[in-house]
Amino acid sequence: MKISIKNIFLLPIVFCYLQCDTGPTIDYTLYEPKLVVDGWIEAGNFPKVILSKSYSYFDDIDSATVRQLVETKAKITVSDGVESEVLTLKKDENYFPPYIYSGTDLKGEAGKTYTLKIELRGEVYTSSTTIPPAASFEDLWYEVLPGKDTLGFIYGKFTDNPDTDNYYRIFTQRIGKDSRYIPVYLSAIGDQSFNGKTFTFSLLRGPDNFTDVADDLYFTVGDSVRIKFCTMDKAHFDFWRTLERELYVVGNPFSSAGNEIISNIKGKKAIGVWGGYGVKFYTIKAKER
Repeated sequence: MKISIKNIFLLPIVFCYLQCDTGPTIDYTLYEPKLVVDGWIEAGNFPKVILSKSYSYFDDIDSATVRQLVETKAKITVSDGVESEVLTLKKDENYFPPYIYSGTDLKGEAGKTYTLKIELRGEVYTSSTTIPPAASFEDLWYEVLPGKDTLGFIYGKFTDNPDTDNYYRIFTQRIGKDSRYIPVYLSAIGDQSFNGKTFTFSLLRGPDNFTDVADDLYFTVGDSVRIKFCTMDKAHFDFWRTLERELYVVGNPFSSAGNEIISNIKGKKAIGVWGGYGVKFYTIKAKER
């Protein structure tokens, strides 16, 4: 069974944490699992959290093993400082393993800060995140690449707010092909190089499977594609920026980019992210203008 990078991002995280630039001399028998947190809250939507245990790079892994790594006994509380909600564990076949903690009352709002509290086996893990105002594309279009016949990229243009430091993340979903939104290739973008400017860039289709990284970056003529354009705070951005750099640039446990993955989860032996998103949604047909 293919394992989704979004749902089982603990695998590349583990690979990155086991990286070493001195050769394969790690005593991997001493590996201690960490709690892996993948949590998010979007403006207008309920909070969601996936909990797993990390896994040693040197051990065999398959879908049955991954199912055993999911954590289903936690108490997870999300609060906006006024209201709070204990999330409920639900089965969702769009994820693998198909278990996710979700809210039903508390929805994300731009400008608010949301705290996360996880209680599991006597340990407490915490984090907080803010949902920034959403940003908007000024234009979206599709271009077939020379010599590629029916394959091409989607391009987007927007103007960055010059008054603040801004951080973005972009997802796509091909209608009828993808069961969920998938991050584009190198999906986390900071405005350090284009602060206050109008910026045009290509959306490279991201992998839905961590074993097929950079295998197919194109969209096909005829695809109907939903685009989710997100804003996020710096701590949220730093996690995805550093994780994606290790995953895409390195991809080898014995070579390192000298780039530690920056987690915003506080607690003993925990790694991962709790992040808020401002969101805008678009749909585009992959065809020449």
